[in-house]
Amino acid sequence: MPIAAQLFCCVGLACSSTLPEPPTGPHPADEYIEVPYPPPAAAVEVVPPSPGSDAVWVDGQWLWRGRYYVWQRGGWLIPPAGAYFAPWGKFYTKDGTLYFADGTWRRTSDRARIARPPFVRNAGSPATRNTPESVLTR
Repeated sequence: MPIAAQLFCCVGLACSSTLPEPPTGPHPADEYIEVPYPPPAAAVEVVPPSPGSDAVWVDGQWLWRGRYYVWQRGGWLIPPAGAYFAPWGKFYTKDGTLYFADGTWRRTSDRARIARPPFVRNAGSPATRNTPESVLTR
């Protein structure tokens, strides 16, 4: 299948609601921190085929690192038992102050933060005019 057709199929999948997602829930209010500006637009990712029926898809996200945002690529993973994913969030107060929380995994019982489970299969990056040929032929 040509690269353009593969990319079209993957982008089409990412835009549909057929990807299995993890259970989601809220952040505790004290997890939001004041930030000076909102995150950039999301990076484009190529969704690879699912590695199995128990895997769920987690989108990539921007993470705040004290002075700037860094992109964390998404991917397929096996959600931990007794846990949920709290997607990144932001809100403004009436005075215009911006608060942000990174997407994190949490225990359902007490909403405590837990380590992100490892990705079984990472998201890819779409081919661009700067993508090396070796990447396009894999």
